Amino acid sequence: MPTIRIAAITAALGLAACFQGAPPAPPLSPPPSQEAAPTLPSPPLRIEWDDADSGRINGQRFRIANIDAPETGGVGAAIGAALCDTERERGLRAKAWAEGVTANATLAITDDHGFDRMREPRRLVDLTVDGRDYGAMGVAAGHLKPWPHEGAKRLAEKPDWCR
Repeated sequence: MPTIRIAAITAALGLAACFQGAPPAPPLSPPPSQEAAPTLPSPPLRIEWDDADSGRINGQRFRIANIDAPETGGVGAAIGAALCDTERERGLRAKAWAEGVTANATLAITDDHGFDRMREPRRLVDLTVDGRDYGAMGVAAGHLKPWPHEGAKRLAEKPDWCR
């Protein structure tokens, strides 16, 4: 079993090397199979955060795997809507934290989990910041919460940021 996981990570990272020096690509659509799936670029990575768990890496849509952040959109907004003012305030603080912690850091994608189920699919990835797991850092700082998935299938309810 460990050999399969190491081979999958090695393959994902090997494919990511193909993107080095390439211009940002348009948003990715779901592939017919995981073998044919393009991967996110390799370092140096530039992140534009939508909120603290998603955005664009070198122009390609992504989401941090197995993590949730409060939404930053206004209550009732069509896209990225927070469920309450408390969630939106938390979301804006979490986004500011994400921007600060990744601004001058060495970033690396350590695992690629495929695509989520959004209308415009995003790559589900694990990210490290100066060698530390981004999700664990955000949970420890109180800006993110665990939200386990198996691929694109959620294994628990989305965390409630209004409490």
